[in-house]
Amino acid sequence: MVEVVYINALLVLATDIVAFAIMLRIFIQNKRRSALYFSLAWLFDFLCILLTGSKNQTLFIMGDFFLTVFAGLMYLGAVRLLEEESVTIGYRLLKDMSLMAPLFFIYVIAVYYYTKNGEWVATGAAALGISGVFVISGGLILRPLEEIYQRAAKFLYASLILFGVHLIPAALFGLYRWYLPIGFTLSMIFTIMMAASMILLTSMESFKMRTVSIEVPDIKPGVILASTKEYFELIKKLQNVPVLAFLRDTLSIPENWNVYFVTTVPILREGIRTVNPTDLARMTELIYQYLESVERSGGRGIVVIDSLEYLSVYNQWDSLLKFLSKLRDFAMMKNGTVVVVVDRDSVGAKRYAQLKKLLE
Repeated sequence: MVEVVYINALLVLATDIVAFAIMLRIFIQNKRRSALYFSLAWLFDFLCILLTGSKNQTLFIMGDFFLTVFAGLMYLGAVRLLEEESVTIGYRLLKDMSLMAPLFFIYVIAVYYYTKNGEWVATGAAALGISGVFVISGGLILRPLEEIYQRAAKFLYASLILFGVHLIPAALFGLYRWYLPIGFTLSMIFTIMMAASMILLTSMESFKMRTVSIEVPDIKPGVILASTKEYFELIKKLQNVPVLAFLRDTLSIPENWNVYFVTTVPILREGIRTVNPTDLARMTELIYQYLESVERSGGRGIVVIDSLEYLSVYNQWDSLLKFLSKLRDFAMMKNGTVVVVVDRDSVGAKRYAQLKKLLE
């Protein structure tokens, strides 16, 4: 029995440290915060397993605390991943998750009546229960990602849910020696499943900004103001370039482009990514990550914003100028180009002159 527990614990520790290192590397390469949160989650799971094996009461309780940190980071990573993919969570799911609070209370009472051990309920059982709630929640909210990542997403959210569920009986039977090899075996299986599915998903090309190194020598770095007619000419030149585009019209867009549809309406449809026109900070982050990633690959990043008039409806003009000025600085630093599609008549002569003076 002791040998089984020991071997399984070593396997979990090894999986944790490997997953931590791989996810941290993916974050460094792609600068996607979801990978950073997942990486830190694996580190805290490693510390949890390490400390809960201690006979020192203080260290044991710290191990329980680190389990909750692991669960919180897994949930945060799932939320961040949805945000990065511009995926909206269904309201029905959010409403159903409100049941977690009373169910957790019932669970704590049930554990107390079963074990008759108040200290265990307040420490180990509480940590296992609340961690289970957050890991299960992280799995549930990731289900819409199946439209983007197919089997990899299904594997990930299923393994998260299974891992969270397995923590429930661990709270009931964790005090009993007969359950230890069972619990550690389940933990080892589901930990490996989670790590493998997460590494698989984050290693997919669709997780990364497509950064094919294609030179565009006739387009200068910085910001270019292009009329609608000039924009349609540019589309022909940029057919094979992995452009990052923020558009109002997503029809007849080159297949290689990474497109975000700028809208206030959440669209839950395969292949459609959206960004709210008021979320200039989100657009700024996406553009910076893209330009940095392309520069690292040795290419030239090209960003297209064909929604300036629409953005001006939802943002103050001064805020929009600051946003575009920041993009100009990013483009110059990263040797990229931001193409802003705007017609003089649509914004007025005064505003158009401001744009030219600030950006060109």
